[in-house]
Amino acid sequence: MPPASRVLAFVFLPRLYNAQASTTQIVKLTQTVENGTAITEDMMTVIEVGSYGLPDEVIRSKSEIIGLVAGETVYAGEYLWRNCFISKEDCKTASSTDGFGLSNGTYLLTISLPSESAGIAGILRAGDNVDVYGYTDENGAAMVSKALTDIQVYEVLNKKMVSLDELDTELEVNEDAGQSDYDFAPAYVVFVVNEEQAQTLIGLEKEKSLHLTLRKAGA
Repeated sequence: MPPASRVLAFVFLPRLYNAQASTTQIVKLTQTVENGTAITEDMMTVIEVGSYGLPDEVIRSKSEIIGLVAGETVYAGEYLWRNCFISKEDCKTASSTDGFGLSNGTYLLTISLPSESAGIAGILRAGDNVDVYGYTDENGAAMVSKALTDIQVYEVLNKKMVSLDELDTELEVNEDAGQSDYDFAPAYVVFVVNEEQAQTLIGLEKEKSLHLTLRKAGA
């Protein structure tokens, strides 16, 4: 065997085989997520794959995308690419330049809550759907009735007009902080409504009789 062939056989080829046999961990989704969905740890799993030829843009750690938002539909089991995920701030900016995702005849309406419990006491978040109840007291007879069904929540804000979703993200990033370090008490809710729904909500707000129940949690 010529000297050059010996070098190839005994030096280069073993290194190539070792490289092809090496493995690394990557992250995949266990469920399909739609555009605008915030990524949480329970949506992901870590698997081991061959590292040879694996592009650098493939997500290798859950921490890389926890708290980010899918910028497109991402399917369960496929490779996750960094450019498929964006920050919540960038997602909101994109939505605002696209008419906030509103269709014809729908509007954004901000309503102040009469109490923390009326806004589901810090649980409510953007993307949830709620039922709205009203309270009246006629001649000493208390009456509670459902005023609206399946209303979409666009944003939930505390008394300083800070988004609770933004506080969630800050809490995830700041490992030394606890939930008590942030104000998660809901004070305002921004709804996606049509004109009739807007009129009903405004009336309930003026009467301070509005109360929400969680119908469907967002993704």
